[in-house]
Amino acid sequence: MNKFQLVLDVGGVLATDLDLFWEELVNQAGLPYDKIRAIYKTEIREKLWQGEISERDFWQWLSYTFPKINLEYLQIVMQKSLVELEGIQHVDKWSTVSDIHILSNHRSEWLQPVIDRLHPFLTSITVSADVGVAKPNPGIYNICNDQLDPDRQIVFVDNKKENLSPAVELGWQTIHADPSNEWIGKVDHLIFR
Repeated sequence: MNKFQLVLDVGGVLATDLDLFWEELVNQAGLPYDKIRAIYKTEIREKLWQGEISERDFWQWLSYTFPKINLEYLQIVMQKSLVELEGIQHVDKWSTVSDIHILSNHRSEWLQPVIDRLHPFLTSITVSADVGVAKPNPGIYNICNDQLDPDRQIVFVDNKKENLSPAVELGWQTIHADPSNEWIGKVDHLIFR
């Protein structure tokens, strides 16, 4: 039995966020990034990440909201937007001493390439669109927590500081995934000491 349970976010931890997609949308729509993100956040973000709408609904909304876009090309860009980060290279090694769990605000359809790559090392996967609740809502942490062994140390890694507090409330140890990847050394130090 592994000593640790390592709970990892995907976006900003194991793979990039969807920045390439957003950059391409900005280019095609001819609107400022902040304006596009504000429209997205107001109209559809919560429904998308909490699984209240389908991926198809998202693409239809995008096409309706930004009629100048090339939807087919944006769908291709979306598939290429999740680029592996350095952290993903360590999951195999970490899995020798830790159970590996995924806790991510995402769509399973978009995460699938990452999940497929990591599947041999994963104990559980909790994706917001599949469970109907997103971080930092405590509900998604509780869903993940139900899959963990309360008698073993839990370490949660996320790139957004606001997502760490609910984990602390559950008694999980947290590590902020900083852009300079110092977090990887912190995980190594903790689980291999």
